Amino acid sequence: MPRRLRLDGAAVLVTGSAHGIGRGLAGALHARGAAVAIADVDEAAARRAAAELGGRAVALGVDVTDQAACDAAVAQVLATFGRLDVVIPNAGLPPPPGTVLTADRDAFDRVLAVNLAGVVHTTRAALPAIVEARGHVLVIASLYAAFNGVLAAPYAMSKAAVEQLGRTLRVELAPHGATAGVAYLGFLDTGLVGEAFAAPGVATVRRALPGFVSRPGPVAELVPRLVRAVERRQAAVRYPGWVAPFFATRGANGPLGDALLRRLPGVRDGVRAAEAATGG
Repeated sequence: MPRRLRLDGAAVLVTGSAHGIGRGLAGALHARGAAVAIADVDEAAARRAAAELGGRAVALGVDVTDQAACDAAVAQVLATFGRLDVVIPNAGLPPPPGTVLTADRDAFDRVLAVNLAGVVHTTRAALPAIVEARGHVLVIASLYAAFNGVLAAPYAMSKAAVEQLGRTLRVELAPHGATAGVAYLGFLDTGLVGEAFAAPGVATVRRALPGFVSRPGPVAELVPRLVRAVERRQAAVRYPGWVAPFFATRGANGPLGDALLRRLPGVRDGVRAAEAATGG
């Protein structure tokens, strides 16, 4: 196992980092001495975030659904910093309102394009530099890697696939002395989660679940854990605390959870409300 990754002097690329978790993570890594590339589809917001950080921060306008744009972003990072030690493909979208039956197809596909293909594009572009630096990849999965994706199918699909990408990289990068980790996150107090929770029917489903499952956790508590996970090259980081035991028993939780959700009246009501609001 390679030794700890030294953040002071490292170069880091974080996508979706003009806002939310990515912004907090970029700022925390920068505070530890890393040079940070803030990449976001909102280039103006990325420039503002980079200006707030000051030296050792660069802003990049990047549409992660475009492989060529991701390749160009990595080339710019290398031209600016001379190296790339860490890549965190964090850019993501919330699921569109509705079920698989009624959700807008273009919006459904856009979530997959950003949350899955965008992670692949970013990671693939960065890997040669990561291998050269014997660096680290941290992909952002979620509770949905193991939890039923009711009213969030494309988001859940993407996170399950992203987990597999991270696990695969963990093995494939080992011969090169590089590492990869997966962040398994519950709901967080971000704009993305707020948008998802505002969708028709979601509040009804949330009320049918235990409160601790759908209660958003603070980003301020998560960010230091992600920084530590990068520094220690952790294979996995789980937040909040209940996520770890959930994944430890995922073999049983999956089928039991599916069976329970099928029977809960509140979940059925939420599905009906979502479909009624989206044309079903």
